Amino acid sequence: MSQSEEDKTDEKLDAVLAAFLRKLDLGEPVDRQQFLAENPDLASQLAELLDAADWIEQLAGPTLSEVEGSHTNRLESSGKPTSPVDRSTDFSIDASLDPSAATMQYQVDREAISMSNPARIVNAAMESTAPSGNERISLSSIARASPENTQHILPCRFGDYILERILGRGGMGVVYLARQVQLERLVAIKMIRSGCLAGENEIERFYTEARSAARLDHPNIVSVYQCGEIDGHHYFSMDYIEGSDLAKRIQSGPLGFREAARYVRDVALAIAYAHEQGVLHRDLKPANVIIDADDEIIITDFGLAKLMDSDEGLTRSGAALGTPSYMSPEQAAGNAEEQSEATDVYALGAILFAILTGQPPFHGVTMIQTVMDVIHKPAPQIRQIRKDTPLDLDTIVAKCLQKKPADRYQTAQALADEIDRFLDHAPIQARPVSMPRRAYRWLLHIPIVAALVGFNSASPTAAHRWTQRALILGIFGFAGLFLVGTKLPRWWNDNTLPSHISIAAGDADGAYFSIAGKLSENIRSLTHMEPKINVTVGSMENVQRLIKRESELALLQGTALSSNGVSVVAPLYYEAVHLIVRKSIAARNLTDLHKRRIAIGLQNSGTQQALAMLRRSLADSFQSMNCVEGDWSELKSQPDLDGAFAVVRLGHPGIRELLSEGAFELLPLPDVQKISLAEPTFRPYDLSSQDYETLLEPMKTLATPAFLAVRSDASNRLVTTAMQAIYESENPIEGLIPIETASHWQGLPLHPAARRYFEISLER
Repeated sequence: MSQSEEDKTDEKLDAVLAAFLRKLDLGEPVDRQQFLAENPDLASQLAELLDAADWIEQLAGPTLSEVEGSHTNRLESSGKPTSPVDRSTDFSIDASLDPSAATMQYQVDREAISMSNPARIVNAAMESTAPSGNERISLSSIARASPENTQHILPCRFGDYILERILGRGGMGVVYLARQVQLERLVAIKMIRSGCLAGENEIERFYTEARSAARLDHPNIVSVYQCGEIDGHHYFSMDYIEGSDLAKRIQSGPLGFREAARYVRDVALAIAYAHEQGVLHRDLKPANVIIDADDEIIITDFGLAKLMDSDEGLTRSGAALGTPSYMSPEQAAGNAEEQSEATDVYALGAILFAILTGQPPFHGVTMIQTVMDVIHKPAPQIRQIRKDTPLDLDTIVAKCLQKKPADRYQTAQALADEIDRFLDHAPIQARPVSMPRRAYRWLLHIPIVAALVGFNSASPTAAHRWTQRALILGIFGFAGLFLVGTKLPRWWNDNTLPSHISIAAGDADGAYFSIAGKLSENIRSLTHMEPKINVTVGSMENVQRLIKRESELALLQGTALSSNGVSVVAPLYYEAVHLIVRKSIAARNLTDLHKRRIAIGLQNSGTQQALAMLRRSLADSFQSMNCVEGDWSELKSQPDLDGAFAVVRLGHPGIRELLSEGAFELLPLPDVQKISLAEPTFRPYDLSSQDYETLLEPMKTLATPAFLAVRSDASNRLVTTAMQAIYESENPIEGLIPIETASHWQGLPLHPAARRYFEISLER
């Protein structure tokens, strides 16, 4: 056959085999015999290559169907489970099947194998593993043999070693028990599982592990003796430790508190030494902690170690390598730059959690769920699972498992010291997480809360979902109650009377008190309640009583209505400004009172309030007088008083009595029209003989109305009842402003119920 024909045959062979392998990878059903029958000219060569392809398939790991069909592949001697590999992913077996044994690793890229000249790759693989003597059996045969059939192939020669049996298989490596011939000692030999097909990343990671372990000389860390390459197989030899790892120890149940604490303390001390030498382990888990015959711990498997003083051991950006249930949050998130000594401290806390409870802190149904829980969910408390756990031990684990590295013990040595304090029955330095803090963290995982605060929560528990339902129902219920609640109390308030009614009424001898008495009688006849009448100084005190809720109704002058929170029920009558002077001083007007002692009312009285407004228009006259605090009723008893102002009801009996005795007279006020325009509370008024018999001709003054007032939030029913007592009672109050006039009053701060009452009265 010519060279060109041979090349064409090879090209056809490559294309046909590649198509067949591609179908296998896509999961399409294929029939090998039919495939060979369809290519009779290449049948013998294809059969040979397919047999070799079977070896590659076994070398790279079991197929997905094999994993689904059997999770029970175990290693003979060690009992350590294998890590079957999904043919379409980079990860090892689901961590939920055996979280302590499954380390996430990168595997051979099958598609690259099947697409890159498969015939030559297979031939090269076959040539590199061909037997080379009676003592040797190809390592590819060992790799593709099932654990149950390995004994038919081993032992075999490997350089200066005799490989006796397989101790364990991981996602990337295979560990053999071997006898070193020249030194006559038992060792453990680790090789890359994919052998001569290993990629550069796998080889680099493999030697990083060897260098990391070889860098460490500690009685509790496995020692590396030699590393190299034989027949394309990279390897390193290390101590062979007879014993059982922590993962197997807890299969029969959790360990005792002090025993578990002692083991993890010793691991922490060894890891503290590794950190001092610049090595992070990054794959600490119970399966990597061996207990030897002397009950001492030995740390193994530095396959994911990172040298802190170099870039060795760094994974590609965003890659999360390690065992999901024992990864720190920063490791699970693939944040290589955040991984530090605190990363191993987290794993030590997870190991202590696992050997105390029999399970890791996080073990989701799927590996992805486990990773998400590690990143987002707060770690459970040991005492939630094992209630008799000492509080100090629970606190130590909780501090190790904090999400933020800064919240953990900052070094493995600090953790070892803390555990020593526990073992010595001394107070530990860590403090338990407070109940409010735990509650806050728990609430963050309620989906609706997480969404509102922007927290990226992992899958919530059933309790979180039920709480969310309760919250949603509560929100809708509260909204409904709010809509109803804002109106219901108001409706109730508007349609009910207060439990008691009191009326602020002024001086016991005054007009306010008299009006209040009649108003009280009329309310009693309407409601069968007995309103109480309160004696006060005057309008300003009455306003304060309303605001402080010490009275429900109050009589006051219009000048006191400037207070916020007070509304008018109805205008009752006019009160006029009376300027009373002694006849002996022979004054004819306000200007004649220069330097005269004039009483301007008691403090906080309505008279003082009205005069304060009057002063703004008659400032010069008031400044010329000697104004003193006092009531007009004191004129007879205090001869040094030359006069007094009184803002009282027209025709007041006390004023009539003073005038009738002949010693006193009334003086007119100037510019009443002008003042009423400046102060709308006042209106001009002419006193006449109808008001006081002693007046021979009308006298100009100012008048301000007296009002019945309530608080602005008073109930509609109270206001309506008061207006009925004023305008509809069988015992009417004499001298009141008629309802027709009151209904047309402009500019009053009427209570809404009073306004509706007047509107209805106008319609009638």
